[in-house]
Formats: sequence, structure tokens, C-alpha cells
Amino acid sequence: MVLLLRLCLLTPLLLLLGMLAVLALCIESSPLVAEQASLSAANIDRVKDILRQHRSENVRSGETKTIILNEEELNLVASYLARRHSFVGAALNIKEGLLALNSTWDISAFLPYQSKTPSYLNIAAVIGGSSGGAGITALNIHALNVGRMTFPSALIDVVLKIAIKHIDAAPVMKEGEKMLRGLNIGAEVVAFTYEWRADSIDRLRGRLITGNERQTLAAYHQFLVAEVERQGSAVTFTRLVEAIFRFAQMRSKNADPVAENKAAIIVLAAYVNGGGLSQLMPEARDWPKPKKARLRLHGRRDLVQHFMTSSALAVAGGGAMSNAIGLRKEIDDASSGSGFSFIDLAADRAGVYFAEYAVASITTASALQRRLAKGRGNTLLMADIGELEENLSKVVFEHRYGGSGDKRYQQVVTMIDRRINNLALYRQD
Repeated sequence: MVLLLRLCLLTPLLLLLGMLAVLALCIESSPLVAEQASLSAANIDRVKDILRQHRSENVRSGETKTIILNEEELNLVASYLARRHSFVGAALNIKEGLLALNSTWDISAFLPYQSKTPSYLNIAAVIGGSSGGAGITALNIHALNVGRMTFPSALIDVVLKIAIKHIDAAPVMKEGEKMLRGLNIGAEVVAFTYEWRADSIDRLRGRLITGNERQTLAAYHQFLVAEVERQGSAVTFTRLVEAIFRFAQMRSKNADPVAENKAAIIVLAAYVNGGGLSQLMPEARDWPKPKKARLRLHGRRDLVQHFMTSSALAVAGGGAMSNAIGLRKEIDDASSGSGFSFIDLAADRAGVYFAEYAVASITTASALQRRLAKGRGNTLLMADIGELEENLSKVVFEHRYGGSGDKRYQQVVTMIDRRINNLALYRQD
């Protein structure tokens, strides 16, 4: 009887110690993937083509489609998702009919204890094609490592099911599982076969933004509507940015300044581009509409759009992707549009820098709020555009600057970045 009592008392303690041991093995102080995949204009073009082919209006509910991606394109998507879902990075390799996935998540904020150094969850897996079934659990996972823990193949399916059931992303994964019909891994490409389900897409869209994020975006939209009305004819882009970040500073007393800055940027971008937030949140269609205003940067409305669009892309998909898209657009303009513009490119890069500084850390987020809050319409958001050429045809652009990999082109980009970096907005206090 005494022995049984001791076992009853010791069992919870042993379980707790076991869980702590597993946690210690899973969490590491160094990231497995430190950098996102590099982006190129060719990658951006390919992904744009894929998105066009698989847009919802081009696919009927219940229709089965296949997406084929090579290794470079897979890593572009991984780079986007890394920023979109706040993990450090992911890298994928196709080899001999298998897909090797390495990913790193910064979980410091979710741990019950505080540490002076970041804590990472590193996951490495080797995946084969689907085994004839449907859904994520039909994938053949040949190897799985979480931190320093290696899971035996017999336990991998059990671990995957438990993870899907308990992690925050489970509802999204469940919707994805309903749509995934097969995964075929070749020597150089991966083919995802899916069944388009309109009901799942609607549910997925609803889950891309959490309830807290919806409330935050609604608060900033409401503030923007009132602020544009308050400033009236005196409203300028700079004054509007200062005001909304002054609002962010006030809200950050009881909230995360990084999340507040991200919401401010998204709402501003939606406003200056005239599209509103309805693509993110259908309910926004019924919200009050802010008055239109003539907002300018260096006297030009298009630079405001370049700046804010790039900022929004940077907080949603990463600065590297935003820069690549901006470059791609300018190259397209050189071929068939208004011509290549280093001025537009400068606005793109200024927007990216602004966004990255706004969400890089609590320290930079708070510093940006503080500096903008002090402004009275005189804050320089974009550096001088003197000596920057524009309206360059493709022939002239290639003759003078070669291309994005040419030293002459890189010298101009370096000058643009140096000017941005020297703005008082980003100097150390």
C-alpha cells in the first residue's frame, strides 16, 4: 500500500520531468535555417503565372487541378510563408524523388519562461509522395527530426496527427487536408494535386486573420477615417503617417508595438491604393469609407503608392520579395510601359526599409512610433531623388546599366539604400 502511494505521488513528477526533458531536446539556441531563399525576377514571373492559372475565378468548385513547382519556386513560396507566418525561414530540396524540408520557428514569445537568447524550434523532414490516399497524413514521411530529437518511423504518423490536432494552425491544416489529393515528387519538380473546394477557401480566408487582428485593423481603419476628416484639406501623406503612428504609440502602451505598426501599414496601404480591406475581411465592405485625399511624396502620388504597397508587401511577404516585385515591375515598364524608373525603385525600397524597421523588433517598432509621433508634417519618409533617372526604355536601360546583376546598376541601388539609411527617421537616438 505504501509502495502504491509512493508510485501515485511520483508518477506526475516523473511525467513532468519527462516533458521537460523532451522540451529541452526540441528547443535549440541556434536556427537550422538562418536565411530565406534568394529571390529573382524570373522567380517572381513564374509565381505570378502560377497564381493567374489557379485564381478562384478560373477554377470550379469540385474541380481537380495540379500545381507543378521546381525547387527554386518552392523556396520562393517558403520565403513568402516564412514572413507571412512569423517563422525564421524554410529551405526545400528535391533529390531522388524525395523532398527535404528544413524549417526554423522562433518560439521565444510562446515559452513560459524568459531567456536572454532566442529559442528556436528546428524541424527537418524527408517527405516522399502520397501513398494513394488524400490529405496531409497520406504523405510518406521518411524521416523527422525536431531539434535534437529523432522520431522513429513507426511514430511519425502518430506525432503528425497529434501536431495537427493541437497546434494553432490545425484548422487551416484541416482545410488544406480536405483539398490535397496527391503529392508526386519527381527528379526536379514537385506536383501538388488538389480539389478546389469553395467552402474550404471561404473558411481559410476567414482564418488568415485572427479575431484580435481583425479588431486591430478595424480600430486603425476607424482612426484613419476620422483623421482624414479632421485634417481636411490640410492633410498630407506625411501628416497622415505621423498621426497614425502616434495612434499606434498610444495603443502600444497595452499592446505589442510590432503588431500595431503592421496594422497601421496595412490600413494605410489599403487607403492609398483605393482598394480597402475587403479582400482581407469581407465585413470591411460595410465600414465607413474615408474621404479621398491628394497624398504626395516628392510631389507625386505614384510614389506614395509605390512606398505603401512595398511596405505592405514587406510586412506580409518579406522585404526580399517586395524588392523583387518592385524590380520586376520596373523591368516590365522598361519593356512596354512608362520606362524603367530609379525614382519608383527608390520609393519601393524606401517603403520596404520603413516596414522592416517598423516590425523588426519591439525596440525598432517603438523607436519609429516615438520619432513619427514627434513629427509635425516634416518627417522625411523618402530620401532625395536627385540624380535618379526614369522613363528609360529597355534598350537605354540595358545600355547604361546592363541589368539587375550589373555593377553599374548595383552602384545606383547602393546609393539609394545609403540615402535611405541616412534619414533621421532611422538614426540611433
